[in-house]
Amino acid sequence: MSARIEDKAEIQHVDRVIHTHDDIVDQEKQDVHNGKIDAETAKYLDPTLVIDDELNTKIKRMVDRRILPFLILIYFCQTFDKATLAFSSIMGLREDTHLVGQQYSTLGTILYAGYLIGEVPVNRIIQKVRLGKFMGGLVIIWGTIVCMHAACKSFGGLLAVRFLLGLFESGVQPALMTLTTMYYRRNEHPTIISYWYGQQGLQLMISGLIAFGLTYVNHPGIYTWQILFIIVGGFTVLVGVAALIFLPDSPMKAKDSRWKWEQFWEAFRDPAVWCYWVMQISGFIIVNGLAVFANIIVKGLGFTVRQTQLLNLAQGGFSLIIFFGTAWVARWTNQTLLVLVGTMSIALAGTVVLLTVPVSAKTAPGLLLAFYFANFVIGAGSLLYSVVTRNIAGQTKKTCVTAMLFVTYGAGCIIGPQVFRAKDAPRYKLAFAVHIGLYAFFIVMTLILRAIFMRRNHVRRRDHEGAELTGAEQIDHDQAFADLTDLENKKAFRYVY
Repeated sequence: MSARIEDKAEIQHVDRVIHTHDDIVDQEKQDVHNGKIDAETAKYLDPTLVIDDELNTKIKRMVDRRILPFLILIYFCQTFDKATLAFSSIMGLREDTHLVGQQYSTLGTILYAGYLIGEVPVNRIIQKVRLGKFMGGLVIIWGTIVCMHAACKSFGGLLAVRFLLGLFESGVQPALMTLTTMYYRRNEHPTIISYWYGQQGLQLMISGLIAFGLTYVNHPGIYTWQILFIIVGGFTVLVGVAALIFLPDSPMKAKDSRWKWEQFWEAFRDPAVWCYWVMQISGFIIVNGLAVFANIIVKGLGFTVRQTQLLNLAQGGFSLIIFFGTAWVARWTNQTLLVLVGTMSIALAGTVVLLTVPVSAKTAPGLLLAFYFANFVIGAGSLLYSVVTRNIAGQTKKTCVTAMLFVTYGAGCIIGPQVFRAKDAPRYKLAFAVHIGLYAFFIVMTLILRAIFMRRNHVRRRDHEGAELTGAEQIDHDQAFADLTDLENKKAFRYVY
């Protein structure tokens, strides 16, 4: 099949067409018969099609109009919904629902217990259903659950709705990653993922403004934190309705329904996959701990409730710079894993300051800045996801890796809030000491992953027939639509990192 490869900065090779049109068509028919190509996908294959720059730009603009707004809005709602717990923590939630000891930390944890339970089946469901309708329904359900928080008057009630929220949110990030890989090219993944993942920063700014405004509300019949949950949940339901109506299901309604056990076992034998998983769990122990306790930590530096809510504007803006800045640098340098190392090193430095510098009126501004630098850790998620989406091939393997990736995400988020013990407030020195160790571990694992990819690419270039290590590598794409894994497709697959 003739194809033009445009991503030269990322994949250093050019195509060599060695088959005739009839040969290719015959091979594709055979692959469909053998189950290597999904039958629905085969209806859309055209061996004579060449996508030039003009057509590619037109397609991308159309996809950006139809798909990108939903990627952004849905992830915004998820982070918006989860952040309400942190904002409400200094709006009277803990006092009004009589939370004591580690109960608040448990509310941060239980959401991800529901997330873990839903994660494995939802990744399989995503491969089988109409994705647009599935996402719209999920968003409506979890928006309704967010509204239900306002009716809770005790730890037990909050525990139940937080668990259900996690259960129904478990499909969000796997589905968004699926949509990203479905509609966008590999070299576009870091930028697109940063667009929707970066909504964490935007929601901090908007939530901070709403929470600040609610501090002026004084009504005897309703608490301000209850109003916050109703506003956020209601907006989420509206987004869900829009997704249900307007979000397309797929480019061609094609899905690979064959489960390949050899790809399943390969996912567990691949050392690169283990690197993804341990990086994911260690990174999100830090991320979710900081997310759940962010406002409590900032207030503990000596700021008032209103000042803390307003400071979320600065933190949100800083977060947007982190997400978009790291994605831009990663794409500009074509060195995603090295950018990831730099990002975590900055977060490590900020955490060291938080651990060692005492709190006073003079040090509070510096400690606040150090906390913002510690939040560089949030950039690790989008960068790691962009590495995973570009370096895993094979439908079954991809499903397994994605499922386990979000299982480890849930596990990290469960552990994260528990590292912050109530008796360590307001400085939480033990938690920050644990974070420092996790940063160091994450950085080492990132460098190991990079070494694995470099070695694999070197061996493939060396063994590729007719390829010169110092020149352009010539690669045949005659198996482009065969369901091969990244380890099986040594002829054409090259790792990007």
